[in-house]
Amino acid sequence: SSSSSSSSSSSNYTPSNEVRKRANEEWANVKAYGAGGGEESGEHHSSFRYQFMHNHHQNSNHHSHSSDSEDPLDLRKRLKRALTARPPAFERALMEYVEKHKSATEVSKKDSENHKYIVYVSGGNDGYGNRLPGVAMAFLWALLTDRVLLVHWRDTFPNPASWGKLFQPGVEMDVDKLRDSLSDKILQYVPFGSSASCGSSNKKGSSSNSGCAMVVRDDYAKIASKDLNQQYPEKVLLFKSDDYAMPLLVNNENYKDQVKSLFNNKHANVFGHIARWLLTPSPKIQKTVDRTFESLGKYNFGMHLRMQKPMPAGGEKGVKVPDPEVFFKFARMRGEALGFPASDTVFYLASDDSRARDRATEYFSKRGLTVRFMEGIKFGNDGDRGSVESLQNAIAEMRVLSMCDEIVGSYGSSFSAVAASWGAITKYDIRADGSYWNTAWNEPCWRFASRGHNAAISDAASLPYHEGCHEGMSTFKDWQKSNWNKGKGL
Repeated sequence: SSSSSSSSSSSNYTPSNEVRKRANEEWANVKAYGAGGGEESGEHHSSFRYQFMHNHHQNSNHHSHSSDSEDPLDLRKRLKRALTARPPAFERALMEYVEKHKSATEVSKKDSENHKYIVYVSGGNDGYGNRLPGVAMAFLWALLTDRVLLVHWRDTFPNPASWGKLFQPGVEMDVDKLRDSLSDKILQYVPFGSSASCGSSNKKGSSSNSGCAMVVRDDYAKIASKDLNQQYPEKVLLFKSDDYAMPLLVNNENYKDQVKSLFNNKHANVFGHIARWLLTPSPKIQKTVDRTFESLGKYNFGMHLRMQKPMPAGGEKGVKVPDPEVFFKFARMRGEALGFPASDTVFYLASDDSRARDRATEYFSKRGLTVRFMEGIKFGNDGDRGSVESLQNAIAEMRVLSMCDEIVGSYGSSFSAVAASWGAITKYDIRADGSYWNTAWNEPCWRFASRGHNAAISDAASLPYHEGCHEGMSTFKDWQKSNWNKGKGL
């Protein structure tokens, strides 16, 4: 029969030189974009290459067998691995950075004087969805300008969690842990305790050759156009941010080509690539992540419901929170549209309200569908920020969401945006009126893009998303008239 002869020819197949040449060229492109494996993949290049060569032969000879057809869902899995794979140039930059960081912090106090520093200063009451984009931007700034990143991580929460209890990328960054490692010439400018100023100099936006300068939101326009080494020659920079102003940095003509070269010649998912190294969870958090993810399925649909923080509804409409079932209906609809088999699919719910769990259990169980939650989560006003464990669980929830195949989040929640970008997911958001928003960019929101700094990069391709991705836009007059990416309500 034709099928048996095809099978025989396939098993004894030896590609012609021309076919081999074309396949090797295409394979090189596949490797360049990480489709053979990556940070979150155990797949070996050799087995993937064999399958690639086999498929190339099958396609070249126009064979069509159901056993050889591509599974769209498997392709989606492979695409996620490709998108989250670490670009080779970024991998090399990380290796060089680690050596530099260790030279500055682990050799001697005298050696620490040979380096320049950027200190990320977090806001004490800012949620993690606001802080993590800022620290990621500080790290890229360090890479581009040959600085060492330190972190001044401060909470006004009752029982704060230090940087090291949340993240351990392999080098010590917490300024409190480095006080015995840095020279006094550096320490005099490094914030300590609740302080967040340049020591006695307390210079803001300085461009003179002093020891320290603070960079705050008023200075952000400079990030878009200046040579930052010339603009900020100081030994220590204090970068205060509760936002994701990365578009200013990656579109700066002085660094644009360098940024692209680091990330496979594109700006997409800059935060995600940085996060998958810089935000390596601490062992305790990683254990929670692993335990939770093991309880999920082959296909996982993440749902983040921010019920304790109402969304602005525009104009004089005040604020509101959509019913949880709006999120559930959308997740179910999207899952069916993608062809997720019900028997292999788990809907994972992360929420700040226990009532959402009860409603999810009722909704999905009635339909024979599976919903899972993270164990040990406590609930309170605006989530629970009352203990170190609760703060660690927030990071664990964010990481698990990022590992899902799809995410539907709460419009205006930076928590949803950061989780999606961490996992290279272009997510959907449910808005205050129950309609949904399909994001155009897998990066966190730049909350204040529409408040004065966007003119600095007015022609950036990513700007339309950043002008419309956050709840802040809904507080402006006539905001309803500019919903350029708003989908039809459910």
